[in-house]
Formats: sequence, structure tokens, C-alpha cells
Amino acid sequence: MTDQERKETILVIDHDPDELAFLAESVLAPFGFHVESAEDGSIGLQMALNNNPDVLLLDLELGALSGHDLLAALSAQAVELPVIILANKGEERAALDAFRLGARDYLSRPVREAELIQVIERVLQEVRIRHERETLIREVQHAAEASDSHLRELKTLMGIGKSVAALSTTSEVFDRVLRAALQLTHGESTGLFLTAPEGGGMILEDGLNMSRNLVEGIGQQVQDDLAALVLNSQEPYLGSGAGLEQLHPAQQGAVSVIYAPLVVQGQGIGVLWVANSRVIFEPYLRDIVSALSDYAAIALSNARALEGMQARMQEDALTDDRLEQAVQEPESDAYDSMYDDLDMPAGTSSMAEDQTSTLIPELRRPLTELLGNMNLFRTGEMGPLGAGQQAAVDVMHRQLDSLVSRLDELTPPDGEL
Repeated sequence: MTDQERKETILVIDHDPDELAFLAESVLAPFGFHVESAEDGSIGLQMALNNNPDVLLLDLELGALSGHDLLAALSAQAVELPVIILANKGEERAALDAFRLGARDYLSRPVREAELIQVIERVLQEVRIRHERETLIREVQHAAEASDSHLRELKTLMGIGKSVAALSTTSEVFDRVLRAALQLTHGESTGLFLTAPEGGGMILEDGLNMSRNLVEGIGQQVQDDLAALVLNSQEPYLGSGAGLEQLHPAQQGAVSVIYAPLVVQGQGIGVLWVANSRVIFEPYLRDIVSALSDYAAIALSNARALEGMQARMQEDALTDDRLEQAVQEPESDAYDSMYDDLDMPAGTSSMAEDQTSTLIPELRRPLTELLGNMNLFRTGEMGPLGAGQQAAVDVMHRQLDSLVSRLDELTPPDGEL
């Protein structure tokens, strides 16, 4: 028997103290078993119920509470305990009755050491198989529960990713991503660093439940060596303990952190992080945060592009309003201002009309091209847009189409005169 196999507990209940001592001290203990013993049936029953031994070695002749009574009590309480009966020669009928009550095997006195160990080993083999089966069942159940939990988290992540991708402003992206980071990881604090436009550092854009040093630094450059390493390597990081302390994360009091880079077209644009001050993050959460940072990078890039496009459209709309006013009122200040902006001299009314007839076709071409490009976004050829983004593009497309139509009214395109 190996050392691991000699950890089983044998409970011996025997009315004869000499036989009890012999079995416990001279036979079982030398083989490495942990032995418990009792001379009284009532005491032995309580030990069997409370101590959960692996095998019960039971004398049928115990006095007030017989071995049969003890077996009946164990059976009534549904205790699965393999029992080996000790019986005198000629008591085979009594041993048979004990089998009906759940006994697993029996030995006739005088007990021989080799036979006793052989019977115990045979019974223990069944016990070990049962324990292995129970352990395997628990492990499978635990794995199934963990799998269900991870599946729910992945479904939540996918839903969050879709909602983030539909956001149309950077402030909305910041808020949704940060709240999602805490929801998915059960973290205590989170933040988002983005690379400074001019380079040379990172800006703390936003965060939740951050330490005071970070709260006071929102919108400013932040010193975080770990974030710089993650941004340069473009690999997520999960750390805790002494190794984390050496990296000096910006969040004060953190004992466990996850940092994930935001990467767009191979270029790192920022870092999303979560931190805990008491609980260590599970390893699989690193992949969860990394996936969330990928969603965040795409959503942030789309939101920035949309905001830039909206700003340009507003500028174009302002220019178009001034152009329309100048065309309708050639003598107005807006007309002269338009030519000032275009570095073209303003003159008399007739000169203005001649120049207007030349200028409108020149403006129509780029505006028509812009209208075609807008239509690619509108029809989905440039990729799916969120509901808010689609509505904004539709509005801008109608405004631009109206402006081109107005130019066509003022000076029809070539071939329509």
C-alpha cells in the first residue's frame, strides 16, 4: 500500500477489549490505517454517524445494543458505510442476517491478520472507486457551472459590444465601456487612457471609482508605466502581488489589475484598465476585458469619425448658406465676403453675375462627389451604422442633396440649358 492509500479510517467496535486492542494496534495501525475504536454499541453508533469512517469492523455480540441493532440504525438513517462482520464459528446464520441489513463481508474468529487485511483492502477498493466517482461528479458539476457562468458573461459581452458600436459620441462610448468593465469583471474601479494627440504620453479621459490622484487628473497626462508597457506591446496584462507593486499602476491601493490595449489598424490608441483592492481577478477575465477593449477601440474610432464628419458638414452648411445668400443678393455684404474668403475680387453687379455663373459649376462638382460619398454611408456600403449614426447621415444627405438641387436651379448643369 502507498502512503496515499493508508489514510483511510477504520472504525472497530468490539466488546472484547483484548481483541479490540489487538486489531487496532497490532494489525491495522502497522498497515498505516487511522484506527478508531469503541467497546460499546451506542458509543460506536455515534462515532459511525459523526466521524464518517471508511470501513466499520463490527462485532455482532455487543450487549445492550447488538451488532444487528447498530446495522438497522445505520440503514434507517441511510448511511452508506461498508461493514465487515466479526462472528464466531457456528454463527453463520447470524452473519447472513447481518448481510440482509447491509453488511459487506464477514470474518470468523479467530481472526487471521492476512485475511483481515485482504478483506479490508477489497472493501476499500469499492470505497475508493465511489470517492473517485463522487469527486469526478463534483468536478463536472463545477465545470458545468463555470461554463454556464462564462457563457452568460460572453452573451453579456456580445450585447454590450453591439450597444457600444451603436453609440455616436465619444462621451457615450467612454461611459458605456467603463460601466461594462465593472459589470463584467466585478472590479472596484476602472479608467481609460488615450494617447495624447501630439504624442509623448497618455491622457486620462474618464474613469469610475478611481483614487483621488486620478480623479484630480482627468483630462491631463497621466504617468502609468504599466499602461505604457501594455500600449507598446499591444498585449493585455493581468497582475497582482509583488510583481504588480514594482510596475506602479496609477490606481492607488490596487492589489489586482487588468490592462488591455485599444488598437485600431495596428496602432495603439489607448488602454482600458480595471482594478481591485481586495480580490484577485480570475485569469479568464483578462480575455473578457481584452474583447471589451476591442469593441471600445472600434466604437471610439467610429464616433470620432462621425463627429469629425458632422463638424465638416456644419462648416459646409454654413458656407452653403452664405453662398446662397450671395447668389440671391449680389449687392450684399455676404457676396463680397464670399469672394474675400475665396481670394476673388468683388466688383460690380454684372461682374458678380458672370463670376457666379462660373463659380457654381465649380462648386457643383465637389458637392456632387461628396453627395455620392455620403450615399455610400447611407446605403451601408461602408459598413453598418448604428441607429443614431444612420439618422445623422440621412439628415446630412438630405441637406446636401437639397443644396445641389438649389445650385441646379440657379445654373443648370451642362447639357440642360
